[in-house]
Amino acid sequence: MNHYTLITGASKGIGKAIAREVAERKHNLILVARSKNLLNELATELSETGIDVQTIAIDLLNANSHTELFSEVEKRGLSVNFLVNNAGRGAYGKFYKVPLEDHLMTMQLNNEVMVRMAYEFIARNKGKEHRCYLLNTASTASYQPVPKMSVYAASKAFMLFFSQGIRFELRKSNISVSALCPGPTESQFFEPAKMDKIWNDNKKYLMSAESVARIAVNGTLKRKAVIIPGLFNKLGAVGAKLAPQNLATAMSGMLFKG
Repeated sequence: MNHYTLITGASKGIGKAIAREVAERKHNLILVARSKNLLNELATELSETGIDVQTIAIDLLNANSHTELFSEVEKRGLSVNFLVNNAGRGAYGKFYKVPLEDHLMTMQLNNEVMVRMAYEFIARNKGKEHRCYLLNTASTASYQPVPKMSVYAASKAFMLFFSQGIRFELRKSNISVSALCPGPTESQFFEPAKMDKIWNDNKKYLMSAESVARIAVNGTLKRKAVIIPGLFNKLGAVGAKLAPQNLATAMSGMLFKG
């Protein structure tokens, strides 16, 4: 049976770049996002590489979307051996000024949906003869509190620790779990998060989504536990771990002051 890489949040940003990177390696793809039009455009582009590209337009915030998604995959007779949990969101601003619903949606998509997707993937693949890979897109924000993005950073910290925990549980199995922790990246994340000014002030320091994707896929296939693209981001993550938490928080607060 041919295996497929399933990518959530595949229509834009890092997810789209990972899809292109995977396509270059001749892996079949299942692209998942809300926008059917954007998915179809990307599928048409990537099909030219000679791989099979399937699309499933679904809002992962809907109840039971994860079971509907995997049921559709099985209905089509497809086998997923590489899951990229990339769909995510964030809201920028002082916690008490951002609508509570925005915070709850961030926690739901970044955490609950990610856990549900991981659970379904593991249940369907553990003990199989083929090698399987699970990649969760966290962030360098997971290494310290981030004022004005407190819920986002906390949700990414959850993703990082969750990934490391289940990785250890699955260490003797056929499933390898990795966490991707990119720093600020050129993508569409900043616009819905209302961070245009920060993007403009710091765009010369941003990594390209293509660079992040290449490092992410290489690291995942090499079964790395944590993948931090870029030397500056690696140093920042180490510094955040070594520095007193108050100092790390203050420094991240200065970076995201807007």
